Amino acid sequence: MKVIIIDDEYYALRNLKSKLEKIDGIEVVAMYEDPAIALDEMSITQPDLAFLDIEMPEIDGINLLGMMFKERPDMDFVFTSAYHAYVTETLETKALDFLVKPVKFEQLYVTLEKIKKIRTKSSIVHKIEVKCFGDFVVAIDGKRIDDNWRTKKTEELFAYLLCMNGKSVSRDRIINDIWPEPSMEKGYANLYTTQYYLKKRLDTFGIQHVLKSRLGNISLSLEDMKLDLVEFDLFSERYHEDKSKMEMLEQMVELYRGLLLENKPYSWTLNIQQPYEVKFDNALDILIQFYRERGDEKTAEYYEMKKMF
Repeated sequence: MKVIIIDDEYYALRNLKSKLEKIDGIEVVAMYEDPAIALDEMSITQPDLAFLDIEMPEIDGINLLGMMFKERPDMDFVFTSAYHAYVTETLETKALDFLVKPVKFEQLYVTLEKIKKIRTKSSIVHKIEVKCFGDFVVAIDGKRIDDNWRTKKTEELFAYLLCMNGKSVSRDRIINDIWPEPSMEKGYANLYTTQYYLKKRLDTFGIQHVLKSRLGNISLSLEDMKLDLVEFDLFSERYHEDKSKMEMLEQMVELYRGLLLENKPYSWTLNIQQPYEVKFDNALDILIQFYRERGDEKTAEYYEMKKMF
């Protein structure tokens, strides 16, 4: 793995380089005190990983990460700083870790091993399948991960963002929906911690850049997910575009296995459940009438039975 180090303190550069060179599979290809030069030479160094100091006079590490990511989106980043308080500011970035200076070898080793595993897994296309109707089921590559969340709120935040169908949601709204009781200050602390746990949980499966934060908003990228909510809405749209396509309604009602997140008593689900339930009932009414008019009583009775559950 080719590594570059960027820090305006020379001795911090040398200290980190000496530790990195003791780890197998790591090649330190360049060190920089000037972030601008590091950015200009990326086409030459072609790094896989960059260690970025946060406090630098010309370009701070957080802004530098954004510039580097645009040039080389497949590289990874680790922040270093003498101040632990900066960790909350890094949560909205694509950095995989935050190390406090002076960096200890043991911490560095653990971080590098984790990144090696993530990079190995990220080269594999993962199959992510999520079911929200009825029981909440999350499976990655066919393996359920439902019981392995760090906290219950980590799972709830993931479910919440899924139900937003990929739309960005403001942090204030998330806090009001998931942590309505504490003060807003405590709510922000809860959200930052939970967001961090969710990011780490996804990282363990080599799933990166799914959780997105920008300008005070958070979202989930659904591009690589098979999500029953998205499929349900898609079938509904296709039917309304062409109401002769009864197969769209048939696929809709098969996806609906119960109320949205039926086994999760989240307070915010109540407003989301009803529209899906109404669409489901309307689809069944149309299908029952359609098959009755065609004399197919057996199929009509099948959809009538679905209305009873």
